[in-house]
Amino acid sequence: MKAVLYNWTWHMGMLRGQNEPELVGTLQYEGEGTIQVDGQSCTTTKYHVGANYQIPGSRTEIECKRANGSVYKNVETFAGRYVWDEDRPGAELVPGQGKATPKPAALEERLIRLWANPHGVAKAAIAAAAGVTLTEEFVQNPATLLDKQAAAGVKGTATLAWEGKNAIITYPFPGIAGATTTVTLDEKYMPERVVVKHGTNTTEFVYSGFADFNNPLAKIEALWPGRIVESRNGKVVRDTKTTLTKIYQLYTPIPVPASVQKAGPVK
Repeated sequence: MKAVLYNWTWHMGMLRGQNEPELVGTLQYEGEGTIQVDGQSCTTTKYHVGANYQIPGSRTEIECKRANGSVYKNVETFAGRYVWDEDRPGAELVPGQGKATPKPAALEERLIRLWANPHGVAKAAIAAAAGVTLTEEFVQNPATLLDKQAAAGVKGTATLAWEGKNAIITYPFPGIAGATTTVTLDEKYMPERVVVKHGTNTTEFVYSGFADFNNPLAKIEALWPGRIVESRNGKVVRDTKTTLTKIYQLYTPIPVPASVQKAGPVK
C-alpha cells in the first residue's frame, strides 16, 4: 500500500520539494465537451472548475448550448457543508450583485466530483490508508505518513488488491456515510477508473491521456487527464477534454454568501 500510494502521487507530480510532501492544495481546470442538463445534451462554451482541497470546496462555471439553441448558464458551488448555485461567480458577496440559491440536495454530487477527481481521490486514499483526516494528509509524504501511523499502531480503512498489474484501492468515501470508493490504477500508477457507490447509486469516472496541461511557460510536470468521462448509473452525464490547468498553490477562495449561511449547512 505504501509503495502504491507513493508511486501514484509521485508519478502525478503531487509530491514536491526535497522531502516530497504532497503539496497540491488547489486546482484551476478548464475544459470543453458535453454535459447533461435536465436530460439533454449541452455543448460547453465555458467549463471552468476551481477547487480548494483544504476548505474543502469548489466552484464550477458552466455555459453551454443545447441542440435547440437555448443557452444554459450556472455556477455550481460548495464550501464545507454549504451548497449553492450562483448566477455569477461570487454572487451576493457584493450586496445587490448576483443571486445565490441554496442547493442542499446537490452536496453529495459535488462532494463526489471533488473527492473522486484525480487529486482528490489520491488524497482521500492516503487519508484512509493512514487513518487520518484529509487535512492531516496534506503536506506530508505518503510513505512517511504510513510508516509513522504503523509505528503508532494505527490501522487505516483502505484495502489493496491486484488485477494483473493494476492496483485496486477501496476505502470509505469521505463525507458521505455508507459510500465507498474503488480506484483502479494503470501500470504507470495513473488513476484510470474511479467508482463511488452509495446505496443504489453508482458514479463512475474514467480518466485518460494524462499530461501536463499547465501554461507552456509554467510546466511543472503536474499531470491531469486529457479526458474525463463521468457516468451515473451507467449513463454518461459529463464528457470533457482538458484545455488548461493551473496546478500550483493558486489562491482559490470560496466564501459563503450571507443568504446561504442563513439557510444553514447540510447536516
